[in-house]
Amino acid sequence: MLKRLQGVLIGVVVGALLTSGIVFAEEISKTINAVYMNVKLVVDGVQIEPKDANGNYVEPFIYNGTTYLPVRAVGEAFGKEVTWDGDNATVYVGGQVDKPAKDIFLFDKPYIECSNASEFLAGKNKGDYQNYIGMRINPRDRDDNTVNNNRYSAADIVVYPLNGLAKKVKGTFMPPDDGDSPEAQVRFYNESGKLLYQSPIMNSATATIDFEFDVTGCISLKVEFMITNQRYTTGSYINNFAVVTTDY
Repeated sequence: MLKRLQGVLIGVVVGALLTSGIVFAEEISKTINAVYMNVKLVVDGVQIEPKDANGNYVEPFIYNGTTYLPVRAVGEAFGKEVTWDGDNATVYVGGQVDKPAKDIFLFDKPYIECSNASEFLAGKNKGDYQNYIGMRINPRDRDDNTVNNNRYSAADIVVYPLNGLAKKVKGTFMPPDDGDSPEAQVRFYNESGKLLYQSPIMNSATATIDFEFDVTGCISLKVEFMITNQRYTTGSYINNFAVVTTDY
């Protein structure tokens, strides 16, 4: 017997078309006119009774000429495991496929701490710098500097949240600019203060240096810019600074 249900309120529809695999619906509510007419599911001559994860019967329906079936019933009828990832609104049929890793540039991402925010620089494009972060430091004007052989040194930090989602950190160290024979070094620490990686000591004649290191499981990443020079403000930059992650 043909049954018509007018004004069915559906939030997230997770169904399977008779001819395709997975449907991803928007996370909104829509009022639709659905038709229920005791649609049967038969696979290889065997009738399947569609049920949800709790074993309750789920009746297929027709909407706008398309027949919708519970994806769990369809997947399991073909011997496929079906799982629902509510955090990412994703249905997996036949197991999860590893996501490809992706570079996430940090120049426009919020930091959780910065010791010298007025001199912290970050942007997408500036001359030779692309997707960069950096720090401008004048050690001679600092109260916290150290002096060695009449050379003034100081350091500033910026801390980014990783929340255990990043696999690697990568980028390119750029030589320090300006100053009077400046030297720079960049160091990276995890949330416990463990040194993860550091650049060599660089001066204005140093070539750019590509780097990459592991940060698996790190909750945060502290980037420390260290500058040594005699008189002038000096900049230290990391070009194409990114985290490598599959969770995006």
